[in-house]
Amino acid sequence: MSARRQMLDEALSIGRRELGFLTEGDVFEAEKLSKDRERILDEAIRDLDQDNLKKLADKLVEMKSLHDEITDEARRLHSSLRNDLANIKKQNKRIAGYSFGSGNMPRLAKERFVHKKG
Repeated sequence: MSARRQMLDEALSIGRRELGFLTEGDVFEAEKLSKDRERILDEAIRDLDQDNLKKLADKLVEMKSLHDEITDEARRLHSSLRNDLANIKKQNKRIAGYSFGSGNMPRLAKERFVHKKG
């Protein structure tokens, strides 16, 4: 039982480091840590009966709280990325408008007119 509690403590520690990496924006390192945390949690809870689950309830509740924080941070990063991509798309449209206005017409627009002579 103490080994499982120790595994849960290790998973909590990894989860806190994962949250730190997510806060810094390092999603690749956070992904590696999340896989380690998942493996440890699966191993700690595997074949655990109801009585032992109740004994570890405090650690599991703490883990759920940490998981919720990690999920919130990941959603915040996702939203930030979506906004950045939308801004880049708007900027590209604006730059393309300047290019068109300065006389740089795409080849398709030049070739679609029919010459009467010729």
